[in-house]
Amino acid sequence: MSSIAAYGPPFPEGLTHDPDKQRYHGTDSYFLEAYEQLSTLTSDPVRFAYEHAMLLMKPDAVASRSIERVIEWLREATFRIVAVRRLRMRRESVRAIWHYQLNRATPQRCLLADALCEQSDSLVILARPAEPVDVPATVALSVNKGPADPARRRPGQLRARLGDFGFLLNLVHASDEPADLVRELGILLEHRERRALIGQALADTDQHAQTTAIARELYAAHPPHDLDFVASTRRLTRAVQDLLATTALPDEVRRALGHSLASTTSEPASWAPLVNVIWSADLPLDGWDFIVVGSHAVSLSRPRYGQLLAGADPGRWRSLATVAAS
Repeated sequence: MSSIAAYGPPFPEGLTHDPDKQRYHGTDSYFLEAYEQLSTLTSDPVRFAYEHAMLLMKPDAVASRSIERVIEWLREATFRIVAVRRLRMRRESVRAIWHYQLNRATPQRCLLADALCEQSDSLVILARPAEPVDVPATVALSVNKGPADPARRRPGQLRARLGDFGFLLNLVHASDEPADLVRELGILLEHRERRALIGQALADTDQHAQTTAIARELYAAHPPHDLDFVASTRRLTRAVQDLLATTALPDEVRRALGHSLASTTSEPASWAPLVNVIWSADLPLDGWDFIVVGSHAVSLSRPRYGQLLAGADPGRWRSLATVAAS
């Protein structure tokens, strides 16, 4: 185990090879709580985290009716779903899950992510490879899931299969490494729900049918949305026009709203002033059309800042396994 000095217990070997991640997660209350609980439920918590992958299907996957396609892709990629839970993400869980990435995010991206995750419940699954893989299950799934940036996706990856709705509306999230799986279970689920999910995974029974059943429940509870930018601009335009026609607004808000709407074009960035007026005036236009338009219109990233933690690196896992075996 790796030492974290006097700030936390020794970090378990086999969950990550990244010393920065060992240092950060080793003093992270979400990781510590979830790992302690996992240790009471199985005699080998590291093996559990190594052999399972976590995939979160977010509200945009619900709205776009994409969950069945995720399930089908998992089958083709020979991943067995062994545990599933429905959950509601909040602002706090959004900030915590992506804590080590959001230093590069703009405030507007954070606000859009908050609004996105509050549109409906989400679905979290644990999956196991049905065939042997030479890296942790998390690493195998994360790499094959594909990056958030549509331009960097490759054919066959999950996000490429699901479609291009932009950087923010990427439908799914996967834990990068075993250490991240443990920490993110600590974030997403409270103690009892986490125990139930882990217990279901330990039973190692196929949960594809249960996942499909929960997807249908989510679809019944939440209407579909196409996540299409052009269609969303048309609907948002009508919503703003209705608001101007039917709602008493301060004169400065009315002028700013009318001017920014009149200035919009087919260019996504031209919608940013309207998005910012809606935010600053706290207008009741925070549904899917606003999220879709906003995610294309405003700046989402600050690339001048460095990345705190790297993503999944299968090559490093393979090279270290080769060294250990030699």
